[in-house]
Amino acid sequence: MKRRTFLRSALATTGVAALAGPLAACGSSGGSTASDGPVTLTIGNSQWLDALRGKNLWNAVVAYQTVNPKVTLAQEAIPSADFANKITTELGAGKGPDVILMQDGLFVTAAASDALVDLGELSGTPGLNVTNNAGMVGNTRYGVAWQRAGYALVYNKKLLERAGVGAPPTTVDALIAAARQVTASTGAIGFATRHLMSDFSGWYMDYQNWNYGYGGSFAANGKLTIASAPNVAALTAYKKVYDAKIIPIGDDMPTMRTRFKEGNVGFILDNSGGTLNMALGGSVASADVGAAPLPFPNPAAAQQILVGVNANSANQDAAKAFVKWLISSAGQAGLRAASGPDTLATDVPLTADFTAQSPWGTTFATVAPKEGSLLVPGFEVKTAAIMRPVMQAVEQVLLKNADPATALTSAQSLAEQVAR
Repeated sequence: MKRRTFLRSALATTGVAALAGPLAACGSSGGSTASDGPVTLTIGNSQWLDALRGKNLWNAVVAYQTVNPKVTLAQEAIPSADFANKITTELGAGKGPDVILMQDGLFVTAAASDALVDLGELSGTPGLNVTNNAGMVGNTRYGVAWQRAGYALVYNKKLLERAGVGAPPTTVDALIAAARQVTASTGAIGFATRHLMSDFSGWYMDYQNWNYGYGGSFAANGKLTIASAPNVAALTAYKKVYDAKIIPIGDDMPTMRTRFKEGNVGFILDNSGGTLNMALGGSVASADVGAAPLPFPNPAAAQQILVGVNANSANQDAAKAFVKWLISSAGQAGLRAASGPDTLATDVPLTADFTAQSPWGTTFATVAPKEGSLLVPGFEVKTAAIMRPVMQAVEQVLLKNADPATALTSAQSLAEQVAR
């Protein structure tokens, strides 16, 4: 009852669906012992539906059937927009896939509701890197890393060459100047980034790059710090870019990515998954795409997907054995070839074939381990609810020229009410 009530409450009051981002049969409820006979494990993930790499990711995973012929793997493929709602409903009903690949917001909600199995026995696995820290909730490991998608400043090399722009900009002022130069010389859009409240979940994730980049955080030591000086500086810089008229105001992210694919955008703030989509899915050759650290003083943010085992599963031991293989050298090698630029649970390097085709991937491999979580520290399960007044404040600054410090102070007051 605790699990069901918590999950339904989380979905209704904290907007956990907004935390889902870019995830056959359901596992049955029951005990935790594995049968000696054949076992079918279902794996829930939105990426099985990814047109660019879904098939390759599944082939990397299903290789486990060769290692353990008694296990048959089955997909639970759920569109990303529906993933959090569906998984939350299934978990609350005592159902759901045996193994779940979920973004960190949904992961911490499920872990806090006792819907995931303790995977502490995997903590000593050789080679696990820092991205696995996200699998810890309190002092317990409930998951390991599947992928971390870092953020970078992505650019069209040929447009920059035509515009006479040299090295990628390393400051906001330099970004504005370079973006204007691209537009003046080529007619292309200078810089693309999310900026619409209608894209709330994606916008608040992307926006946190600015706060991290300016040394900010939305909480520290158990208290919200929304109106802190670094956060005000971040919003002031963001407003400066918005007012520079280098952004295609009113365009949503799918439109901006399409324009980048078509060769009509100089710079775009995006994550490694979005960049893979643009680089391999349009008329711009992947070799003509570049990526650089975001033009901020500090490392930025990253999206994280984690692997957890469903506490409702009747096949918990078999599921844990599969996860153990997944983070082994053999499992990681297969996953590496299918994962493109994303950082994995171990520091298995990008493949030579991928880096030859897409040299921009090395930038993401460098920045992702240093980038911070998109969850508000100490208030992880309430992240979406806290970020709504924050982004409403950002909108007021952009559209109505509200003072950044005043707007964020008001947002902190509202956020404190939902954080209680």
